[in-house]
This record gives sequence, structure tokens and C-alpha cells, in this order.
Amino acid sequence: MTFILKRINALPTTAIALLLLPTPALTDESTTLQTIMQGLRDNLVEIADGLLADDLELVEHGATRIATHPRIPPEQVQIVARELGEEMSAFKQFDMRVHGLAMEMGAAARAGDKTAAIGKFQGMIDGCFGCHIAYKDRVANVLQAADLTK
Repeated sequence: MTFILKRINALPTTAIALLLLPTPALTDESTTLQTIMQGLRDNLVEIADGLLADDLELVEHGATRIATHPRIPPEQVQIVARELGEEMSAFKQFDMRVHGLAMEMGAAARAGDKTAAIGKFQGMIDGCFGCHIAYKDRVANVLQAADLTK
């Protein structure tokens, strides 16, 4: 336990906050930010398919997968935090926004409220594109330079 606390104290505060996101899925050795993003893309497609086919169970499944996506590996969090500096909190806000909307979309789908689910989906897409416009290239470049994208 002491070792863990010493390691946590060595991390920047913003990196710690990212590590502590309410994400129950664990990260395994093959998980990278790139594989997480690819999974989220697949989940977004699943949700869109569910909405188009009036399959709210599919919508709920995709939303739950987004809300419980694996955590970004700690070494990648540190690299991203160093690159983004003061912007790390804004980067984290995008993830928190998408996470919250995914939870709300899942609840709307469970309740049979397709209109609310569509509204949450649109908000989620806005959050995804906002983050990608602001950070995708920088984050991908810094992780690629560190050779942690694979």
C-alpha cells in the first residue's frame, strides 16, 4: 500500500484525476488509448444502429460500454498530461461529459425514451468531435513519439 501511495504522489494531480474516473473496467496490458478510442467508435456505431432500428437494448448496451470503457494506462496518462499541461483538465472534461451522457443515454434507453436517447447521443457526438478537434493530433503524436500506441 505504501508503494502505491508513493507512486500516486509522484503523478501530477490532473493525471491522478484521470486515473480515478468512475470507470469500472480494468486496463490490461494490451489496452492503449488508441484501442480504447477504437472501441468507443464501435460502441457509437452500435448505438446509431440501435437508434435507427428502434432497438433500445442495443442502444443501452453501446451506452453502457462507453460509460465503462477501460482506463487509459497510467504511463499514457502521464505522457498526455505532460503534453497538455494546463489543458489536461479540459481534456478530462470531454471524457467526463461523454461518460455522463452515456449513462444518461443508457437510462433513457432502459426507460424506452428514444427521443431522450437521441438527444444524449447528439450531445455525445458533439463531445467526441470537440475533443478530437482540440486534442486528437497532439495526443496521437506524443503517444506515437513515445511508441505507446501499440
